[in-house]
Amino acid sequence: MKTLPDTHVRKVSRCPSPVTIWQTLLTRLLDQHYGLTLNDTPFADERVIEQHIEAGISLCDAVNFLVEKYALVRTDLPGFSACTHSQLINSIDILRARRATGLMIRDNYRTVNNITLGKHPEAKR
Repeated sequence: MKTLPDTHVRKVSRCPSPVTIWQTLLTRLLDQHYGLTLNDTPFADERVIEQHIEAGISLCDAVNFLVEKYALVRTDLPGFSACTHSQLINSIDILRARRATGLMIRDNYRTVNNITLGKHPEAKR
């Protein structure tokens, strides 16, 4: 009797580093909602991202701080008006960015969620 190799071996998915996750999501959020690139912001420097992660700052709070500091206007809203809608991003925007960038996968869902919420183990509380 011949035995066949198991072809249903599940790939072990490795979770990207917290900095890579932030860079990926920031790139998507800044482009999608504000027409900016990562290089247009202080987050072009990985050390700035690391400091935010270590401080336990959420991705949403970090982006919204930039929005308020530089009076950014969302370019994805109907009418392109600064006065009808909030210019800030929210958790739904982050979830949509996660889906668009492939960071909604089941295996790493909790880890990515904790990183974006500022609850990563590397955060100093």
